[in-house]
Amino acid sequence: MANTLSIGETANIRVIATTNFAVAMTRAFDGGVYAKTTANTDSPDGKKHYDLRHYFVADDSSYIYTQDKSVHTPVEGTIYFPQTEYTIMEAGKKLEGMTGSFRSWGAINNGKGVGVLRFECPLGRR
Repeated sequence: MANTLSIGETANIRVIATTNFAVAMTRAFDGGVYAKTTANTDSPDGKKHYDLRHYFVADDSSYIYTQDKSVHTPVEGTIYFPQTEYTIMEAGKKLEGMTGSFRSWGAINNGKGVGVLRFECPLGRR
């Protein structure tokens, strides 16, 4: 098993409920993601700040669980530019031992409950 994994992916987001999201990913990490908001605040400049948990599960059932911070900057109307940093809390199966953090950015239309993200950063195995 390789000691690094490049998360250079794109993801499609669908809002399930106010604090729950489903995400489909492709490329090196084929699989699904469930995201849950654990806390949120709005700042005077219109930005939305979120604490999140993500559960990334690959099609071979390997997984990464993360605890995250996300800032969504307003663009126009209900469209936001999200920037998120994910910190690995647990990894299993083929991804066991992966540690560190990675990032994403993209566009989310809160009015329609859809969005797209781009992930970056290689992960390392301890």
